[in-house]
Amino acid sequence: MKQSFDSQDFKPMSVRVKRYLKIIVTVLGCLLLMTVGIYFKYAPRHQVSELESITARIPLGISSAQADAHLGTPPDVVSQTRGTLLNSTMLLTADNPLSAQQGDVQLFTLRTWHSGDTHATVAVNQSGKVAGRWSWSDHPPTRTMHLNLNEITNRANALWQSLFG
Repeated sequence: MKQSFDSQDFKPMSVRVKRYLKIIVTVLGCLLLMTVGIYFKYAPRHQVSELESITARIPLGISSAQADAHLGTPPDVVSQTRGTLLNSTMLLTADNPLSAQQGDVQLFTLRTWHSGDTHATVAVNQSGKVAGRWSWSDHPPTRTMHLNLNEITNRANALWQSLFG
């Protein structure tokens, strides 16, 4: 059995539906561009190393021997410094004028590990407990690609000028 299609079966899309479709597609396109822009602005700038990850998970208040066990090896460097620990990741040394203003200056043993260009330090207080820990890298984070609308506009204008004078 053969079906036949009349011209009435295929009606052109109404003008009103086309208008709404254009608006919806435009809004979705703008949302996509904003999402891509936000991703590039806030994307991680560097891969987190294993040393950084382990250091961040060291609990405060454990002994220095337990901290060594978390990191798996004894520290590469052990030193002592006087300063004020502001929080678990910030130590102001005693020669910093803000140190005495922020709290009591104490003696800390700094236990530092090195892995490539990444370093981690555990600050141990006078009672032998971990009071702070932080990590850093010798190299600044790599620059990520940012969606720069001014640069895109300038390049588009330059292309237009080169093509059409």
